[in-house]
Amino acid sequence: MSSTHVLRRPGDEAGPADPQVSELLVLWQHPETLAILAIGRFGYDGETYTFNYTRQAAEIQGLRTLPELRDLHRTFRSTRMPLVFEQRVMSPRRPDFDDYLDRIGLRPENATPWEQIVHSGGARVGDTLQFMQMPGVRDGRARARFFANGVRHVPEQPRDLGGRVTEITGDSQEAALSALNPGDIVDILPEHGNPIDEYACLIVAGGTPIGWVPMAISRDVRRLMGTGTLTGRVLRIAPPGSPAHTRLVVDLDVAAPEGFVFDPDGMWDRLS
Repeated sequence: MSSTHVLRRPGDEAGPADPQVSELLVLWQHPETLAILAIGRFGYDGETYTFNYTRQAAEIQGLRTLPELRDLHRTFRSTRMPLVFEQRVMSPRRPDFDDYLDRIGLRPENATPWEQIVHSGGARVGDTLQFMQMPGVRDGRARARFFANGVRHVPEQPRDLGGRVTEITGDSQEAALSALNPGDIVDILPEHGNPIDEYACLIVAGGTPIGWVPMAISRDVRRLMGTGTLTGRVLRIAPPGSPAHTRLVVDLDVAAPEGFVFDPDGMWDRLS
């Protein structure tokens, strides 16, 4: 590879982090409220791509449906990825293709369009869309894998962690990120007074906030916390200089309380 940095990831990862991934939540950031909402479900069974809008999408005032995917109540099916998503896939002819794969933890033999979306989260700088693996409860455990959100915004102001107000600089945040390795434990703590997400949960390494749990699951993560705190495990950490939205991937795998489900209100349910 031409990259001068080596992505730090689990040594036994030979390709896709999770070859069973067949569905992603499509997250959209509202341009006015900045809330990040689950507007769709994007799936792939190895042959056919599918897309459905969610109940949440139908409740968003002023939502502009995606190109090619205009009908809220139609199931999109095709052997070709929708262009609005395909534009987030890098061509292997690009000179920086190897660097890109290294950064998202994917090897060339596994770099299909679908796996690129799964591993990169599909977000682009200045974009309003991102993708997240569908969280769920299996064998009595709540499991979610997600990119740390808002990494570049953390140092913009002090963060209130339950009465402990923490000042973060870009340098202190970068030091905390750079010290991480796959398998490391990070704390997940409630942030008080967040103006965008009342259930905001910060990812904290060595006492320093470094990013947020995606807003789409923050309320559920607060329910998992109860009166305590949670920990997550670093899956991948990209080197300094990588795009902020691909910097850190975290796995959450904790015992689920009796009856716990993600999205209990059914806002991720398909409209069609």
